[in-house]
Amino acid sequence: MKFLCFVLGAVLCLCVFGSADAQAETTAQAGFDQLRSLVGQWKARTPDGKTATITYRLVSAGSVLLEEENLAEGISMITMYHLDGDRLMLTHYCAAKNQPRMRADLAGSRAEELRFNFLDATNLVDPNAGHMRSVILRIRDKDHMIQEWTFRKDGKDGPPEVFEYDRVR
Repeated sequence: MKFLCFVLGAVLCLCVFGSADAQAETTAQAGFDQLRSLVGQWKARTPDGKTATITYRLVSAGSVLLEEENLAEGISMITMYHLDGDRLMLTHYCAAKNQPRMRADLAGSRAEELRFNFLDATNLVDPNAGHMRSVILRIRDKDHMIQEWTFRKDGKDGPPEVFEYDRVR
């Protein structure tokens, strides 16, 4: 009888925790599918009134979304979005010459937005060096999106830089 109770308890635990893992993966996949809807070209005015463009395209057999951002000053940056098991990740190849990796906070995100928070970085000479710390993507509809980037330097977050993008094609 004790053995039967043990087996039933083990099966119940597998069902509950297995379901949670599957649900997390589905949520990460749903977030990635939402990002995939951005494929195309986008244009925005920067906070200082200049123009910024972003091009999204799928690469690596559709497993990675590549974002190429071009700012008016000739600055170009790349951000790569991809799944890592049950996590939705990004790596931002920044003009600050470091590469922050961020993980989506799927529990803290809403249906129309994805919040990414700093996980770690490559080429970050010191934790106080300037680097992107978070980004929020708000997908309003198929033709309108807002990006809100937060830069940290000397342990302090600067004001978010907000870009409102319209789809060009």
